[in-house]
Amino acid sequence: MDPALKPAALLLALCCCCCAAQRVNYVSPHRGSINGATRLTISGNGFAQERQFQLNPADDTFGNQVTLVSDTLSVPCDVERDSTHGSQILCYTRPMPSGHYVVRVSVDGVPVPDSNICHGVYKSYHCSFYTVWYRTPTIKSLSPASGPPGSLVTLHGRIYSDVYGSNTAVSSNGLNVRFLRSYMGAMPCQLLKPESDELYNLRLTSETSHWGDMSCKMTGTYVGHHNLTYILDSDFGRSLPEKNLYRVSALGKLSMFQTFAEVTGVSPSNGSVVGGTLLTVHGRFFDQTDRPARVLVGGLPCDIQSVSDARITCRTAERRISNDSGVYPGENAPLSLYLPI
Repeated sequence: MDPALKPAALLLALCCCCCAAQRVNYVSPHRGSINGATRLTISGNGFAQERQFQLNPADDTFGNQVTLVSDTLSVPCDVERDSTHGSQILCYTRPMPSGHYVVRVSVDGVPVPDSNICHGVYKSYHCSFYTVWYRTPTIKSLSPASGPPGSLVTLHGRIYSDVYGSNTAVSSNGLNVRFLRSYMGAMPCQLLKPESDELYNLRLTSETSHWGDMSCKMTGTYVGHHNLTYILDSDFGRSLPEKNLYRVSALGKLSMFQTFAEVTGVSPSNGSVVGGTLLTVHGRFFDQTDRPARVLVGGLPCDIQSVSDARITCRTAERRISNDSGVYPGENAPLSLYLPI
C-alpha cells in the first residue's frame, strides 16, 4: 500500500470499528407516562463513559445523547450521567403526546446507525417506547385550592399505588410500583409526618383499584401560584392533572394552588391624620420573591420601611380630608396588604 494512503486507511478502520462497537440492543421499560419522568434504561455497547475526559466542556455533542423519535416528533431524553457507562444509558423522558417512539442514540456527536439498533430492526418492540394513558398517573381533584405556605393538601386521582419508600414489596392492588416524590411548585411536598414513618394519607379506593387519595404537606414559604405533581417509579412517571384544576390569576398566571400571607395584628391601632405614624403589621409569610410588598392604609400607600417574614413596618401618609370624600377625622381607616399573586 502506498505509504501516503496508510493514515487514511487506519482512520477508516478505526471509524468502522467504533461504529460497529456502538450498538443499541434493548430498551426498558417499553411504556411510560405521557407527562414524562419515566426512567428509561438503554442497553448496548460502545457508549461514552460517564467520567471520560472532555477537552472542550462547552461541547454539547460530547458524551451520550438520547432522542425519542416518532413519525412527527423528536424529543430529547435527559441522560443521567452518574448511572451511565459503556453498556448502559439511563435517561428520563419529557412530556410527549401519546404514541410510538423509537430510540436514537448519539455518542460524542456520532449517531448510532440504524443497522446497529436492535440488529437492524430499529422500529422493533425491543427498541421502542410507548407513551400511554394507562401508565400516566393523574390528578382529578385537589383540595383545598388555596392556603398559607405549609398547608396540607389532598389529591384524588389515578395514583396506582399506596406505597411510599421501599419497606413494602408491592402495592395493595398487586402492582409493583411506589411513590418516589411529590412537589408543590419547585419545593418538595412531604408525604411523611415530621420525624416519623407515618404517612399523612395514601390509600387506594379498593384492593383492585388504580384510583385513590394522597395527602402531602407543603414546604417553603413562597407566596404565589403553585402546581402539584408527583412521580411514580417502574414504568410510570410524572402525574398529569385535569385541565379544569387550573385557575387564572389576576396577573394571568395558570395554577392549581395559591398561597397567601397571614396578617395577625397591627400596631399601633390609631395614629395621626396628618401621617407619619410608624405602623407595624404582624403576621406570617411576608414573601417578596416576585415583587415588593405593598401596604395601603385607608386606601393610601404606607411607605415601607422594612420587611421580614413575620413583620412589615411602614410610615403612614397624610390623610387629606375633602368635603365630598365622606371621610371624617377620627374615622377608622382600613388596612390592605398586597403581596405578589
